[in-house]
Amino acid sequence: MFERIIKLRDRISSSIRNKEYCNGQIIALGGGGFSDQPDNLLLDEYILLQTNKSRPKVLFLPTAGGDHDEYIEKFYRAYRKFNCEPSHLSLSKEKYSLRQLENRVMSQDMIFVGGGSPRFLMRIWRKTGMIGIIKMAWREGIVLSGMSAGAICWYEDGFKNPRKDIWMRIKCLGFLEGSFCPHYDKRGELRKAFRKMILNGDISPGYGVQDGVALHYKGRELSAVISNVRDAKAFYVKRQGYRVSEKALSPSYLGILGSNASVSSGDVEIVREFINRINNHEIDKMLELVTEDITFIDSMGIHTNNKDNMYKAWDLFFTFFPDYRVNISEIISRDGVVAVFGKASGTLATNGRINNENRFEIPASWNAEITDGRISRWQVFADNEPVRKLIDKIRDKCS
Repeated sequence: MFERIIKLRDRISSSIRNKEYCNGQIIALGGGGFSDQPDNLLLDEYILLQTNKSRPKVLFLPTAGGDHDEYIEKFYRAYRKFNCEPSHLSLSKEKYSLRQLENRVMSQDMIFVGGGSPRFLMRIWRKTGMIGIIKMAWREGIVLSGMSAGAICWYEDGFKNPRKDIWMRIKCLGFLEGSFCPHYDKRGELRKAFRKMILNGDISPGYGVQDGVALHYKGRELSAVISNVRDAKAFYVKRQGYRVSEKALSPSYLGILGSNASVSSGDVEIVREFINRINNHEIDKMLELVTEDITFIDSMGIHTNNKDNMYKAWDLFFTFFPDYRVNISEIISRDGVVAVFGKASGTLATNGRINNENRFEIPASWNAEITDGRISRWQVFADNEPVRKLIDKIRDKCS
């Protein structure tokens, strides 16, 4: 009884301590990704897209696997196929100062934690001071991810197997509530132990996640369940009376991100770069990425055709909204069509001035068609009512 009270106290205090670290994203893989499925990189591509960077910096932490060279090489073979800057840290084999670790981690856009022993992972991270740095990275919005032990670590409770048929709780980072069991379809001994520990109250209720499935959190809330294989599942596992219940969670299949489970990020990168140039208000550079007969359709349904007219339209638009910006939350691509989802923000300028009272931020989406490596059609979908109200307010003041 006393041990259970101590565990409950740890969980409550962990939740309280971590309330401030709720701004970032965590994507926890049950299995799969580059290490288990090197010919199916849809999950890896999905994680990269969440950085909203055209060429993200990616740091691999293979700590849980003992920083084995073969595992590190697997990472580089996979991520060199993407438009990113991959690197790694071998924390169990090399020595770094706390300042070196902080500078390295905080300069990244994405961190991927490899599989192996969660007990070893937590021990090395505590010894090196990495835990505080990882918390800082989450708070600052660096995308955190990992597979197997690299997924368990984000939760309150992990578990270890010190002796045959003996399983014990591990105190993990506590960024996310509950517990996590990877390889839920392939490792029967893990599934059995996970269920038994939940039934006995040794660990919190949590998620049993099959290979190829990932849980995507925004802050501390589960935002999406995704998979790179059809028919795979995750389960929410909890004690119910004198038994354990499992609630199946059907993921969204990521096959739309690629054809035949291959990497197809070229069209996505074109659109990302186009949006970067929009955000920088570089009209000439924007036009470098479109076809001569580009069709542009704004959110009011007005069509603008060819480069010259598109230049005039954007030039006028940026005059009215000099701080206009597109913020991406998700991109999907298939067969030359790219869909972007996010928000549009800006301020309607009056008399050459930008006043905060004239600022707007609205949900929006953009649809792009790619022909021979260039954008041939760009269409905007958005709720214009907030912008119309701003225009009407300024018109009334001027009349």
